[in-house]
Amino acid sequence: MAIGKVRYYFWAINRRKMLDKLLENNIHHFQGVVLDIGGRDRGRFKKPKNRVKQWIFADIDEKHHPDVVLDVTDMGKLENESIDTICANELFEHVNYPEKGISECHRILKRDGTMIISAPFLFSIHADPCDYQRWTEEKWKLVLKDAGFQIEKIIVMGYFFTAFCDISKTAIKQAGKFRYFFYPLYPIFDLLAILDKLPLVKRNGLAKSAGGYFIIVKK
Repeated sequence: MAIGKVRYYFWAINRRKMLDKLLENNIHHFQGVVLDIGGRDRGRFKKPKNRVKQWIFADIDEKHHPDVVLDVTDMGKLENESIDTICANELFEHVNYPEKGISECHRILKRDGTMIISAPFLFSIHADPCDYQRWTEEKWKLVLKDAGFQIEKIIVMGYFFTAFCDISKTAIKQAGKFRYFFYPLYPIFDLLAILDKLPLVKRNGLAKSAGGYFIIVKK
């Protein structure tokens, strides 16, 4: 196994690995002019920047060297219906007024345009620069429909065992050099996460614990 894969194995939580696979499986949605909001390169998903008409990296902080500096809640510098695809991965938990940001995304998206969203639910608070909220699946459905979007799919990114393993891995990352002592636990975490696929998880209520959500909507 190449060193890049080794680092990825210990760096990436289960939900990040799931996100990379979901993005790869839905790569065909990236078309035309793509607005990648807050999309600093993370994980192993290779963004199809050379396969679209234009890829615009937007961020609220100029230190990340975005193509355009903007706040998702106020994208006045972008014209109505000027974007074909919006990528909003791990974004809206960091937005103080997410409903306003989602409404702005609807405004700038072309007819039949697509927005791809991912968001955590049971995951540690992480500032970037701030962390404001976690939404349930029902809340996502309500806000997206109120904004005028049609929901194409919502995928729950792991249930109880995935969330437990990811929180454990996040805690281990904070242990400094001592984290290496916990690395033998990672194969066990991977096996535990597989349990989320069992029917008994949904039958006994463990599916009420969600690691996060992957959402695709159309205008």
